[in-house]
Amino acid sequence: MPETEHFANIVFGSGTGGKIVAWTLAEEGQRTAMVERKWIGGSCHNIACLPSKNVIHSAKVASFFGRAAEFGIETGAYSINMERVRERKRKMVDASVKYYLAKYKESGTDLILGEGRIAGRRTLEVKTRAGSTRRLTADRLFLNLGTHATIPDIPGLAAARPMTHIEALELDRVPSHLLIVGGGYVGLEFAQAMKRFGSQVTVIERGSQLLSREDQDTGEALPRRRHRGAAPGAGKEGERRFR
Repeated sequence: MPETEHFANIVFGSGTGGKIVAWTLAEEGQRTAMVERKWIGGSCHNIACLPSKNVIHSAKVASFFGRAAEFGIETGAYSINMERVRERKRKMVDASVKYYLAKYKESGTDLILGEGRIAGRRTLEVKTRAGSTRRLTADRLFLNLGTHATIPDIPGLAAARPMTHIEALELDRVPSHLLIVGGGYVGLEFAQAMKRFGSQVTVIERGSQLLSREDQDTGEALPRRRHRGAAPGAGKEGERRFR
């Protein structure tokens, strides 16, 4: 069994709340460890919130190209390069991770990368990426475990090998037809972005309205809106309805 290392604080998971807690306590002089399995900085900055907004912004630029004539601008033919869209997103993520690594070092937080498990009262056992095992105990243990992508228990869905948001943000091509299961805000964000890139998009929502957690009038208004400025070949005057 590895020797037990004692810390004043251990933060399990490096998402937004956890990393701020770790940095703050370490800067106050308390010995603090951060244990992270994979995403330095959390899922929001690596595979969710910010990367999706990066891709959505690229799609918005594409929509402006499609509507250039409205603004008196003649652009000529253009095309969508999803590899470049993906590269732009990756550069943003890489810059964020570099910032977080520097912040951990600056604050004095002991960043431990590996798979952790609860091994006792305020105790973690971590199998590090380097292959060693560390046993950590602390006066205070903060759980900041976040979320993960799941495949709903719908007959046949798993066998179809669908993309989650993680794979969708790594697309290197524009799908000819994208089927999105679920009309929540994440699904609709991807729908409008891929529509602007030139995909045919179909959204399937089993509830009575899109955005089922929002007010009824919000959900009812969305299907009536036209999407403007899609990529070349998107139809008359660059407009199509969501299906």
